[in-house]
Amino acid sequence: MLNFFRRNKTNFSRVVVLGLDGMPHSLLQRLIAEGIMPNFQQLIVQGSLMSMTSVVPTVSSTAWASIATGCNPGRHGIFGFIDRVPQTYEMFIPSSRTLRSKTWVDLFSNMEQRVFSMGVPTTFPPRKVNGILISGFLAPDLKRATYPPSIASELESMGYLIDIDAWQARENRQKFLDEIFWALNRRAEAMFKYYAQESWDLFVAHFMDTDRLHHFLWGDVERGDASHTAWFNQFYARVDEIIGELVSRLYSDTLLMIVSDHGFCTLQREVHLNFWLQQMGLLSFASPEPMQLRDLDPRTRCYSLLPGRFYVNLKGREREGCVQAGAEYEQVRRDVADALMEIRDPDGGAPVIDRVLMREEAFFGDDLDAAPDLMALPAQGYDLKGGFEKRVLFEPSPVNGTHTFDDALWFANAPGLASDDATVMDILPTMMALLGLESPDGVDGRVVRGAL
Repeated sequence: MLNFFRRNKTNFSRVVVLGLDGMPHSLLQRLIAEGIMPNFQQLIVQGSLMSMTSVVPTVSSTAWASIATGCNPGRHGIFGFIDRVPQTYEMFIPSSRTLRSKTWVDLFSNMEQRVFSMGVPTTFPPRKVNGILISGFLAPDLKRATYPPSIASELESMGYLIDIDAWQARENRQKFLDEIFWALNRRAEAMFKYYAQESWDLFVAHFMDTDRLHHFLWGDVERGDASHTAWFNQFYARVDEIIGELVSRLYSDTLLMIVSDHGFCTLQREVHLNFWLQQMGLLSFASPEPMQLRDLDPRTRCYSLLPGRFYVNLKGREREGCVQAGAEYEQVRRDVADALMEIRDPDGGAPVIDRVLMREEAFFGDDLDAAPDLMALPAQGYDLKGGFEKRVLFEPSPVNGTHTFDDALWFANAPGLASDDATVMDILPTMMALLGLESPDGVDGRVVRGAL
């Protein structure tokens, strides 16, 4: 492995970011201790490794928007994989068009720096950039996922996958495992192909495959399933090989960051919060088979979108709002928050909700009006669902791993970086400081100690 770390860190003039979606800091430590990731172990000796918290809601589209912009969702405007349009009850998928803050790709392009970005969530549709942009997993197909468009045919020729078919893991586990290994290798092939083409100023490669692996194998591995543990370790040994090869190709003036957006844990149960609101008498439907927001009865006082977002049916804001602003609104929020903290797992009585945040506690910025009125953060092991069709509160899940707010991973090849309370929003301002660049106005993250 090329040793390029021992020098004055102010000499960084370009940056490579490797995103390992959903890889926990604690998992890296275990894999290193077991000898599965020796290349990453060598990196840590020469750089800085920290654990981070994510943002709420803790989903990849929101968290990666915060990583790429340095902003909280109340400023960048991405609150989840789906959202609603006030006054209409229509639903939409947030995208790069929804994103209100400038990303690292925007910043570097505007400085006439050459950029490459592959696979990062919330980058579809691709914007025009000074370089190459390959959209992430919500892009419908490669033909619409790239800038410039000609890149699509190159990716197709190498078998590149925007994302695997995760649904098949519920029906054919072996096919899922084969496909996820294929996707990992094709992503690595694309990364090395484009990295070799020129000396990029910003080069970002995001791997969604780690997150997909964890959703379907995490619980098996944690329970000690020998066959799945062996496959899990083989997968991460390959990730470590990719990291070693990437490091061997880096220029000597390159700042390298390897980051994840959240942690992971074993999933115990799914929790259907709109059914819970029905039980509480706060939600009712006008349709006998409700499937969407348009099926709400006007008497509804509160509804939920995943994961753990609650919206009061506020008069003047919602299409058929019935809750008055002011005292009545605040009372509904307090009642929902208090009742959420009383939900218990039927097996053993463990609390299901860790804490509840009011919108002004969880978010801040110009897009606060679009934020949920309350955010419920699950206790470890629970997945908070927001569908309307379920008629049960608790349900087993076809997946066995779920996200955690804490335990995200952040490595940088700059020695001496340290923070006891780092968040994913700190990555961009710290990166800019290490490159000797100013962060844009309105960034919420902080520069971690040792970066200046």
